[in-house]
Amino acid sequence: MQGFRTDELSLNSKMCAFIKKLEFWLKKVQRNSFSVFPSLDKFADDSEIDNLNTICDCIREHLTKLRDELVSYFPSIMNQDRTQDWIQNPFGEDVTSSSSLSDKPTENLIELASDRALELKFQNVTVSQFWLEVKGEYKELSEIAMSALLPFGSTYLCEVSFSAMSLIKTKHRNRLSVQNDLIIAVSDIEPRFDNILAKKQPQVSH
Repeated sequence: MQGFRTDELSLNSKMCAFIKKLEFWLKKVQRNSFSVFPSLDKFADDSEIDNLNTICDCIREHLTKLRDELVSYFPSIMNQDRTQDWIQNPFGEDVTSSSSLSDKPTENLIELASDRALELKFQNVTVSQFWLEVKGEYKELSEIAMSALLPFGSTYLCEVSFSAMSLIKTKHRNRLSVQNDLIIAVSDIEPRFDNILAKKQPQVSH
């Protein structure tokens, strides 16, 4: 869930998968099977547990509450919008069947999905990079895709920025403006040090 280059579509998929895992674990525990919890399963096999039913009840209660809390926090997570599947995989089978695109973008999507060269390129770049690279030829599709991929899916970048700022603003370095330092601290773009140094005059001896 955390990290750079995350998007709302992929995070929704991960949350949906986690909730389904919780339901699967709950079914296993209800049958007194701990195979999904290797450490507990090994402990249960190696020792005689008198209060096994109590432990099962505790685990079931915990898993049920966790699942219910997640579903209440993300009410639409289990009813994923399949109309945007073409963004994550424009080369899937019958990709236009579930999309909500109008006629012209749908025609462009059919044309894009039939391009073998673009399909090979899609396999070697991120989803965002792909849609940015095809913007020249498929501008409308690219803009629709990027409008879904650009919104922040988590608070990770905010947390990274606050952590970086707490290290930058100390009693030994307490300038009011930390904008330039903060940009360098949180960016994953490597500075072009040769170009930067070429514009600076070295200090000459007095």
